[in-house]
Amino acid sequence: MSFKQVKGQEQAISIIQKDLMGKSIFGTYLFTGPPGVGKKLVALNFAKAINCKEKSIDSCDHCSSCQKIDKLNHPDVQVTKAEGDSIKIEQTRELKRRMEYKVYEGKKKIWILEDAEKLTIEAANSLLKFLEEPPSDVVIVLISSFPEKLPFTIVSRCKMVRFSLLSPQQIKEFLKEKAIHPPKLIPLVSRLAKGRIGEASYLINNEGTLREREKILNKLAEEGLNSEIFEIAKRWSKLEKDELNRFLDVILFWFRDILILKLGGTKELIINEDREEQLKKVKNRYSFLKVYSYIETVEQTQRYLKANVSPLLALEGMWLKLVC
Repeated sequence: MSFKQVKGQEQAISIIQKDLMGKSIFGTYLFTGPPGVGKKLVALNFAKAINCKEKSIDSCDHCSSCQKIDKLNHPDVQVTKAEGDSIKIEQTRELKRRMEYKVYEGKKKIWILEDAEKLTIEAANSLLKFLEEPPSDVVIVLISSFPEKLPFTIVSRCKMVRFSLLSPQQIKEFLKEKAIHPPKLIPLVSRLAKGRIGEASYLINNEGTLREREKILNKLAEEGLNSEIFEIAKRWSKLEKDELNRFLDVILFWFRDILILKLGGTKELIINEDREEQLKKVKNRYSFLKVYSYIETVEQTQRYLKANVSPLLALEGMWLKLVC
């Protein structure tokens, strides 16, 4: 995949291509923006464009260099991820050692550091020493959705490139180009993805998540949750944080859609477009005050979970408020 195939990040890509065109590539970049909007994809394409044997401001996707980077086995391109919850000093030391070698077959060595905010203090200090005097043939790309968690001394040495959320239409176009099956899922997933290509891809490839959504929406529409709330809370409390947040968003989107309809909003503003008729039937079941309180309850639960409150306690408390 080349830059021209990346959806919704034209501004970020134009900044990068100006550097490529002017041969004024910085030693260190910081790609920031919401999770799942294509930061890593663009970083890899940046590495491909720098080392491409045929083109200068984009990748050809055909040469041996581009193909090796696509397969993550190019000797001059390294990607570092967190081990567990953090990026440790042993990882940065090892990558620094590799970056100090001469370029093997490309034009520059590229070091892509995912979730850079997860650097431990020791790893951040180790990286900072490297950034103070980086080799001229090395380009480092830090990727972070939370740049405020990075030390200012690191951020100040980077050229920042900001990425933005995509529109549902942009995500829809991306999924259509990928020939997603069944195609009937594309409009719904494009809205559920919250502007993130990564989330759209996840939902398409995880039928279990969409099946759970169906179960919860059926129960919310039928007012039949009372006898099951503790079982749901127990089951959800064992989920990974990202998956749990997806299910909380299912509830949040449901009440958000009800609020939009009560305020006279149009179909285009509804996320659960496949449930439009049900939403119209149940919207008068709730007062404005009740809908606002339910939305606040779910959002507060998400904040609790982010603050590492016991998932089971947070979920039980949420469900009790939602069914009362």
